Amino acid sequence: MERLLIVNADDFGLSKGQNYGIIEACRNGIVTSTTALVNGQAIDHAVQLSRDEPSLAIGMHFVLTMGKPLTAMPGLTRDGVLGKWIWQLAEEDALPLEEITQELASQYLRFIELFGRKPTHLDSHHHVHMFPQIFPIV
Repeated sequence: MERLLIVNADDFGLSKGQNYGIIEACRNGIVTSTTALVNGQAIDHAVQLSRDEPSLAIGMHFVLTMGKPLTAMPGLTRDGVLGKWIWQLAEEDALPLEEITQELASQYLRFIELFGRKPTHLDSHHHVHMFPQIFPIV
């Protein structure tokens, strides 16, 4: 049957509960794709569950607003973690674009390492890929 609607569930890898919910929704024909947080606390669990769902399209959910980055990002982290202060930095035109470029590349490579394939699509946590300064990097 031709797909007329794609239902994507964000935050695969955030928590075991989130992961189980996404897999259950996939098995019940509701969710057709998901996007994974490669820096999520339960990303290894998400990878394990995804092996039993080969029809589930899995994209990468680029993260700059939560958790620990994969690379050193002193210009964007506070006490070693990412947060929503990115909006203020964007308004001040003070985003550390080189750090963001390195982090995006690291998250992409980590996705391939974890899932053994390229992501089916890209989006971002809290839509940071839509910032005019970040969109060209993505």
